[in-house]
Amino acid sequence: MTERRKIVFGPGCVPGSRVTVLGAARSGLAAAELLKRHGASVFLSESAPAAERAEAVRRLSAASIPAEFNGHSDRAFDADWILVSPGIPPSAPAMRTAADRGIPVAGELEAASWYCRAPIVGITGSNGKSTVTALTGEILKAAGLPVVVAGNIGRAFSEDAEGVPPEGAAVIEVSSFQLETARAFRPRVAVFLNLTQDHINWHGSFEAYGRAKARIFENQTAEDTLVLWASDEHVPGLAAAAKSRIARFGAGPSGDPCGFVRDGVLTLSEAGNETALVPVREMGIAGEHNILNALASALACRALNVPPEPIRRTLRAFRGLPHRLEFVLERGGVSWINDSKGTNVDSVRYALGSVGRPVVLIAGGRDKDSDFTVLRDGLKAHARAVILIGEAAGKMEKAFAGVCPTARAGSLREAVARARSLARSGDAVLLSPACASFDMFRDFAHRGEASAAAVRGLPS
Repeated sequence: MTERRKIVFGPGCVPGSRVTVLGAARSGLAAAELLKRHGASVFLSESAPAAERAEAVRRLSAASIPAEFNGHSDRAFDADWILVSPGIPPSAPAMRTAADRGIPVAGELEAASWYCRAPIVGITGSNGKSTVTALTGEILKAAGLPVVVAGNIGRAFSEDAEGVPPEGAAVIEVSSFQLETARAFRPRVAVFLNLTQDHINWHGSFEAYGRAKARIFENQTAEDTLVLWASDEHVPGLAAAAKSRIARFGAGPSGDPCGFVRDGVLTLSEAGNETALVPVREMGIAGEHNILNALASALACRALNVPPEPIRRTLRAFRGLPHRLEFVLERGGVSWINDSKGTNVDSVRYALGSVGRPVVLIAGGRDKDSDFTVLRDGLKAHARAVILIGEAAGKMEKAFAGVCPTARAGSLREAVARARSLARSGDAVLLSPACASFDMFRDFAHRGEASAAAVRGLPS
């Protein structure tokens, strides 16, 4: 193998370097094309067969990027450094091989950030990050800024990083998977919403998961801002080492700057001055968790000097995202709600408390080493029954024993039919799975769409 050159991560490491990109999904392809444009010798290695990656084969051929499929050969490790797609865990054989051979590894988020001239707003947390990312993007657009919204929410950051002008902003939803391989990533504004049990199977422990999330502010300086929830059990402790300015949000005032609710009105306090935004009842998104989400977005935008009026307009107009407590229809006095994005126990706990009706819950899927007993109190308070699907059904049934009636269904369509027979007028049927979707569906969106289709297909 050719001798590797020493790598200091940043845009200077790209020209002339030999880079292997692991993974031919959206992020890997966009990163491979970006690095090739900036002078790297790029090789892409993908574990799936080429027949399953027809679009990847087409794009790589068009960009003259050599690639291999159906496994990672020694050629993949003849590189100065490796760029890894966010879906590949540290425990994957290719990642272990890279570590054993001392090959430096960075992620797609990291590489894309090197080429972004605009301030970056990076948003992470166990729950709420997609909503806060979308809402923040809408506020900045309402303020007249050129904005790109990317990352874990949809488009790969590598596709858009170069196109945002310096006077604009890049709003990026950042997952723990992406932060695991962050090296020099430095957002102008970092938003760390909360930290609860999630992805333990991927990171190995809750502590490792928290350390990965904390990388969002690791490279910030006193010129940057870190927005966090003042009452979270874990985030303030992790943020004790932050060098950035802290902006807190919560139920009441918590330092300066901060965001809170006073007399039913979302309020910001900055430099000793309070600014009223909108009454909670006028917000376009409902629920206690969305009050916190709105405050986080408002503080993030104020850190970029956005005036209050665009924030007010957007908080009234924004209606939320698909698959996040999304109303599907009401029939026979029963509301059907699609919360397929509720992939961890804490998001389901929020959902149970937000519906405002007795709930028939549809839950289950692929377990992420979660402690489902955390949901017992919420189920006792809000649930009429639980219908369980997927690989985690047995574990969940044991966790919920004695709290409320449970039943199993062999498919999501069957679960919808059973929920209809159990729900009464004035109830809500809530799909909020507390699990990943990959045992039965492509992703959470596919699961949500299948649920909504099954609901709409019920006989009147």
